[in-house]
Amino acid sequence: MSLLITPLLKKNLKDALKIYNYYVVHSFSNFEEKKVSLKDFTHNYNKITKKKLPYLAAMIDNNLVGIAYLNNFRDKSGYRFAFENTIYVHHDYLKKGIGSRLLKKLITLSKKNKEIKKIVAVIGSIDSVGSIKVHKKLGFKNCGRLKKIGFKKGKWIDSIIMQKDL
Repeated sequence: MSLLITPLLKKNLKDALKIYNYYVVHSFSNFEEKKVSLKDFTHNYNKITKKKLPYLAAMIDNNLVGIAYLNNFRDKSGYRFAFENTIYVHHDYLKKGIGSRLLKKLITLSKKNKEIKKIVAVIGSIDSVGSIKVHKKLGFKNCGRLKKIGFKKGKWIDSIIMQKDL
């Protein structure tokens, strides 16, 4: 298995959306309750890449198996140096180190951008062991928990906040 981490190209947006929407439908890691449209997903991609923030693809044999990107943590100006990371790995490729490689590359690229001082991970508390482990391994510190902040599929969900200073 030869894994290539590269910028996500527009031609791969439909496959990226399939990975993203899988987690909308089948998990508690994404707090969306309805599938995202290709139009909205493309709009978000365009906003992120226009800001020169990393938006990455994990490719195996020209197949997209994971995505990762940074976006503003919050829109208020005082948060301008803080960015939230997002990582999703195709469910058939979990536990193969892909999420770790994506996050490592996000961190490397972020260190080259003087505007990025902090990376924040907001992790849903259900089925989050793997995500927490990957973030800890790459130097994120647990900063706290927002209790029952999300509601999906009839369940209240905590958010675990982790942070890395660059």
